[in-house]
Amino acid sequence: MSTQTMQAIPVHNYGGPEQLKLEEVQRPEPQAGEVLIHVHAAGVNPADWKIRQGLLKDFLPMQFPYIPGLDLAGVVEEVGPGVTAFQKGQAVFGQSTKGTYAEYTTASGETLALKPKTLNFDEAAAIPAGATTAWQALFDHGELQAGQRVLIQGAAGGVGSFAVQFARWKGAHMIGTASTSNVDFVRSLGAETVVGKSFMMWILCWTQWARKPLNLHCKR
Repeated sequence: MSTQTMQAIPVHNYGGPEQLKLEEVQRPEPQAGEVLIHVHAAGVNPADWKIRQGLLKDFLPMQFPYIPGLDLAGVVEEVGPGVTAFQKGQAVFGQSTKGTYAEYTTASGETLALKPKTLNFDEAAAIPAGATTAWQALFDHGELQAGQRVLIQGAAGGVGSFAVQFARWKGAHMIGTASTSNVDFVRSLGAETVVGKSFMMWILCWTQWARKPLNLHCKR
């Protein structure tokens, strides 16, 4: 068992932000198939506070104390038995089920990827949840194919912005909806048509595209 410690933010009870307190806890050790990561940035997602407040406890109960956070970017500190894809010193990003509001965390090697050199740690940590959700919605559940039409609502958000890019990569025909101030941004991501959120434009959107397309409604 490791005797090294680290700074982390364990949650001891359901509640509000007052539950988030910095503490000194035991540093984890990587098990078989896991990677120990020195966390440089942790993503913060809506699910984090919903879990902390107990809003999801009926189907996602937590055992206290637990460390919040799923998304991360950092540097490999150590690899566990059986890990060959990563080595100490590499910059990575991805997800961990062990919590990321900490100096160190462990993660399965299957949920990590090398961080692109063009992204800093903060940018990389903001990718996993939104990108994974968009991918699953479009391809695992929606079974999107090249040439199909897809309506992406909330296309400028954390999920929608990835969905637009994935749909474009797949060769789908898409329309994105966004606030007027984000129309140019969504168009720059690859949306063929972008509709500003006004009543008349929503009508146009549905009459032209709602004939059985894949409809992805993305909340920020």
